[in-house]
Formats: sequence, structure tokens, C-alpha cells
Amino acid sequence: MRWIFTQINRVCVGVCLTTAACQMGTDVGPSSPIGWVGKKESRMIFRAPALVQSSQKVQRFTDYSGRFVEESSEWETNGTENTIAGILVSESSAGPPITDTQDPQEVTQLWAVFRNLTPTFGLLKRSKNVLGPVLWRRASIGTRACVLFLQRWSTTRKPIPSAPVTNLSGYYCRPPGAVFPPEIAENVIKSIGFRHNAPVSPHLPTTPK
Repeated sequence: MRWIFTQINRVCVGVCLTTAACQMGTDVGPSSPIGWVGKKESRMIFRAPALVQSSQKVQRFTDYSGRFVEESSEWETNGTENTIAGILVSESSAGPPITDTQDPQEVTQLWAVFRNLTPTFGLLKRSKNVLGPVLWRRASIGTRACVLFLQRWSTTRKPIPSAPVTNLSGYYCRPPGAVFPPEIAENVIKSIGFRHNAPVSPHLPTTPK
């Protein structure tokens, strides 16, 4: 169920198992249609081998003005493997999107699966997948080793990203107790994609040090 609450000059919307927040104008109302989406209708693709036989839950939100769209998807493997993953895509036709993370470590704040856990973050890395540049960090969260990732696009071709913006962020966590070498984490990053309508002009909000 989507959590919706307002603060002064801020509307915070959480998709399904997320609690995403953004800075928007006061003219944006919190009430908007939300619905479950079939696996085949989801725009998001996660081709990591461990997720091939996993269950997938997808939910989509569109505000009444049509300016903001969010889609969240979570994967969970069956049996003893117990791999979990999630992707959240937030799009806007004007202004910043509802969820506009600026660093992969902010991803843990968006998903209920990480609630009440204190993550330890690794170094910020930069790679490239079929969608373009991607920032990622490995993280230790509870008993799991995870990789957190972020891609951000501006639809205007300028050196500095500007609105409208598409933000894709998410996580992939191996089974409890399993290690997560950097090369495997990078392979996971490269398995992310869109089924159709991929954004153009990829830009990153920051650069790794």
C-alpha cells in the first residue's frame, strides 16, 4: 500500500514497499491512482541469473496531472537461495521526479526491507550498462551483502542535468552470509535494463572520488 503524506512545500510518496520523497510545488496533490502491474507489463528488466526463476511484484503510480510516474518492482527467489532485488523508476515531465536520489546509499531509505537496519557502505564506483553510466556501492546490510545502484537522466542535452528527469535506483542482495566480490556486483549492474522506451541523454548527479 502506498504511503502518502504531505509536509510544508513537500509531497512524499512511497511506492508499495518504498518510502520515496521529493521536493515539489504546493500545487501537486497527493491523491493519485496506484495499481498492480503484470510482470510482462513492467518496463524494468533484471537479468541477473539468480532472478530468472524468482517471483516479481510490480506496482505503478501516476499522478492525476500526468506529470509524475513511478514504477517499483521487487524480485525474490524461491527456495534456499533467498536473493532479493528491487528497482524504482521515477519520471517527471516537468520539474524533479517524486524520487530523486543523488547517491546509491540513499536507496536503503526507500525500501521497507531495509527498515530498522544500519547499512555499512563501500566506495562509490562508476560503471556502464546498456542504459549508460551507472553509480553503485556495495553495502553490508544486516546479514546480507548488497549492491546499491543509481542512474539518472535529463531529457535536455545540457552539461548539467536539468528537469525533466528520470531517476532509476535499486538494490540487489545476495543470500544471508554470502560474500559479494566487486566483479560480481558489477555484473549485476550490467544486467539492468528497460523493456522499451529507455531514457535518452544519460547523466549522473555526481562523480565517484
